[in-house]
Amino acid sequence: MNRKLAAIIVIMLVALLALIVVYIGDDSTSKSGERVSFNVSSGSYGLSEVIKNIKTKPYYEGYDAETVKWMESLGNKQVYFGNGSIIIMNNLDALKIPRPPDVTDAYIYDHFTAEVIEKHSLCEKYPTVYYVKDVNFDNHEIVSNGLA
Repeated sequence: MNRKLAAIIVIMLVALLALIVVYIGDDSTSKSGERVSFNVSSGSYGLSEVIKNIKTKPYYEGYDAETVKWMESLGNKQVYFGNGSIIIMNNLDALKIPRPPDVTDAYIYDHFTAEVIEKHSLCEKYPTVYYVKDVNFDNHEIVSNGLA
């Protein structure tokens, strides 16, 4: 009886350990409700334009086809780029990020937080693609480009 009980306990521990490893190692999606801070280059692009560039530009060579299919399924959305990430949101959330001040000879970055709906990996240069909602704009950061 002790051997059977010990075998059952060992099997349960191995199964529990396997579940923990799978859960910790699964980085393909985020839990809904996770709020993330973003620092992006000011200005958005249409998702269809970004997808076209991903499929045709050598910069995105080796992109993940499944991620692109997922991106295509999102429809008419806006895209921001920042910190090696692509951030996708609906048009209403994009309107929450105000137009930056008219400044020349500077780089402008938008800082905002948003709830992550889903996240995927695209390619080496852009390892994370976030699909977000509930955007809260924080501020614009204006950084001299050294030419002024």
